[in-house]
Amino acid sequence: MKEQGGAPLALEVAGFRFDGMNLLDMFHEALVIWETSTGAVLYTNEAARALYGYSWGETSDLSLDEIFPGWEGSLRNTSFSLQTATHRKKNGIFFPVQFTCRSLSGNAGDVMMMVASDVSPENLVHDSVSLAASIQRGFLPGDLEGDARIEVRGIYRPMHLISGDMFGYHWDDRQGILSGYLFDVMGHGVPAALRTSAIMVLFHQAFEDDARAGVSLEEKLAWVNSMAESRILSDSFAAAVCFRLNLPEKRLDYCAAGINGFLHGSGGGLKKIASPGSLLGLPGAAVFGSGSLPAEPGEYFLFLSDGFLDHQVEQENGPLSFPEAYDRLFQAGYTGAARDDQSALCVLVRKT
Repeated sequence: MKEQGGAPLALEVAGFRFDGMNLLDMFHEALVIWETSTGAVLYTNEAARALYGYSWGETSDLSLDEIFPGWEGSLRNTSFSLQTATHRKKNGIFFPVQFTCRSLSGNAGDVMMMVASDVSPENLVHDSVSLAASIQRGFLPGDLEGDARIEVRGIYRPMHLISGDMFGYHWDDRQGILSGYLFDVMGHGVPAALRTSAIMVLFHQAFEDDARAGVSLEEKLAWVNSMAESRILSDSFAAAVCFRLNLPEKRLDYCAAGINGFLHGSGGGLKKIASPGSLLGLPGAAVFGSGSLPAEPGEYFLFLSDGFLDHQVEQENGPLSFPEAYDRLFQAGYTGAARDDQSALCVLVRKT
C-alpha cells in the first residue's frame, strides 16, 4: 500500500494494481491507517470519515490522538484481537467502539491499520432493526411473471425499516386458481412488525389447511380473527382483504375486514370496488364484506394497504394498462418520504 505524489493510495495484489481509495471505500467498517512513530493518520476510508465526522480534506492533517485519545498506552503490540475502547468524533462526542489492529508487514515500517465499529447502544439497536427488516422482507413472495395466464407483482415500502403491512399468495397452477391476502396492522415500528409476523403465520395456515380454517374466504378470515383477537390483537387491530381468483370460471371472490376497497382495472378505466367490513381484533361479532366480480382476460386488480389506498383516485376517464397502473403505484410509494407503510398486491389476468 503506497501513496505517490499525493495521489490516492494504491494496492498491488499478485501483480495487479488497484486504486486503494475506491477499493477500501467499499468496506462497511471504518478503516484507519496511521504511522506509529508520529501518530499521523495516513488514510481513512469513507466509512471511517462518516464514523468520526471528518471530510476527506480534513483527514490530511489528522492525528490518531484526535480520534483515539491515549492510543499509545492501549496499543503495545503489533497485533491485537478484538478489543473495546472509547473514541472521539470531530464534534468532541466520545463513543464506544470495537476494533482490531494489525501492523502492515514488509516495507510498511511502523505503519498500523485499525478496523473499528460503533457499538453504542443506539447503533446496535439500529443494526438489530435492520436485520429484522431483512428477515421480514424475506417472508414476502416474489413476483409471478412466467405464467402465460396470470401475472402477480408486489410493492412493499415500510414507513420506517420494518412494516405493519404484509401480503402473500398461492398459485395453483393445475387448477388455475390464485389465492391471496393483504393485511395492515395498526401502528408502525417494532410492535406492529411483531404482530404482522404472527398474523402472517395465521394467514399461511388458513390458506394451507381447509380442515382447520374452512374452505370459503369468510371462514378463513373468521378463523384468523378468532386466533388473533385475544392473542395477537388484544390491544390493537388490523385491516385485511383476501381473494380467490378462479381463471377457468373467470371470477374473483373477495372478503374484506377493514380494508374498505380495492381497485379494478379494465378497458373502462380504474374503478374502486367498495368492500366494507369489520376490522380484525375488535370485540363482538365480526361482519366481513364479501362479493364476486367477473375477471376477464386483460383485466387486473390492485389490493392496497391504507398507505396507498388513502391517496388513490379512481381513473374513469380513459383506460390505464396494468404496467402503467403498477408503475404509478411504484412511483408514488418511492417518491418522497413515506407517511405510512405502503404495500400492494397487483394481479393481472393475461390475454392468452
